[in-house]
Amino acid sequence: MRYLSAHYVFPVSSPPLRNGIVCVDDHGCIDRIIDTGGKLEEREKLEYYNGILVPGFVNAHCHLELSHLYGLVEPNGGLPEFISSIGKLRCAGDETILAAAKAADGEMRRNGTVAAGDISNNVGTLAVKRKSRIWYHTFIEIFGLDSSRAQTILAGAQQVEREYRDAGMSASIVPHAIYSVSQALWQHLHQTYKASPRVISMHHQENSEEMGPYPDGKGELADMFRKSGLLERNPNGETLNELKPETGNIPPKMMSCFREAANCLLVHNIFSSKDDLLKYTSCPGRFYFVLCPGSNLFIQNRLPNLQLFSSPELCRNICLGTDSLASNTKLSILEEIKIIHQHAPDIPLDMLLQWATLNGASALGCEDLHGSLEKGKAPGVNLITGIDFDRMQFTAASAVKVLVP
Repeated sequence: MRYLSAHYVFPVSSPPLRNGIVCVDDHGCIDRIIDTGGKLEEREKLEYYNGILVPGFVNAHCHLELSHLYGLVEPNGGLPEFISSIGKLRCAGDETILAAAKAADGEMRRNGTVAAGDISNNVGTLAVKRKSRIWYHTFIEIFGLDSSRAQTILAGAQQVEREYRDAGMSASIVPHAIYSVSQALWQHLHQTYKASPRVISMHHQENSEEMGPYPDGKGELADMFRKSGLLERNPNGETLNELKPETGNIPPKMMSCFREAANCLLVHNIFSSKDDLLKYTSCPGRFYFVLCPGSNLFIQNRLPNLQLFSSPELCRNICLGTDSLASNTKLSILEEIKIIHQHAPDIPLDMLLQWATLNGASALGCEDLHGSLEKGKAPGVNLITGIDFDRMQFTAASAVKVLVP
């Protein structure tokens, strides 16, 4: 048994404890949390640290399979250019992709991540995730604007899902984004979720054109898809330059899918208003909003309206992610917290920790094991140093050390 203490213990599921003690057994399981009332007395085997003790972090959105693209994409090019670059650069061999994914998994673990929602288009990173100490839920992402290929696309994703589940891993098929999935593919997804509710994830309001110029076949996003050949089918005899995306009835089909999901993670939300987000929370189903500020700054040099996510109506539905090393320089949830704190210093420390731990675990469906320091869980224990205790805030010097993996 280990007895861990620090200036404060943040169980997250309950108020912080000054000079509290976390008792962890030899298997990393929480035996109990001791409230000392702030008066810590010497005891045998007590490990005392300068900082705060928190549960292991939950990375609600990452892309291990893009890790080999680190440093290859130019920053601040905007979303259409980023998507186009990824398509052009995804040509590395399996060994390169696997090695980079393994290194990225190790980086996340050293940075205190214990659970993650990982986007995959294939089984290329399955072996890395199966051997990892991180608990993964794999989101098998599908996209396709050609309705005639919808059944084929879904069948391929179902095969990938079977391979993950046969390996004993949690996985589900998910849409990429509202602008990259055809009506027919949405219909197939709806039937899939209706038959078996799943945890799903989707890139959401990452671009200002999603519900504006794009549905009319205008703007940089539509132009990018045309240039890549994804809008080339022309059943109505239109010329290529006149062709519009097939988006007429997609929003209601999308919402039908979301209502059938066990949980739904909407990722990025850069252009979301409070009304946009509340329309989801007022609907049946459990919605979570994932923030990836490091990636947002890298791709578009823009952040969501961070302050609105701290409102009482939304704060319990917010999670954090890193996105991929194609669009970020680090896979560290603490670094994402520090970016948020820098741009929205009024969001309290305990709320940011809830976003980084328990909310993500609840969204991914692993809250029975991860997300909070509670008896019977094995959530890992992170020490965060460099805390401004006078104002109870993170600082630029804040760092994480894994005490219990």
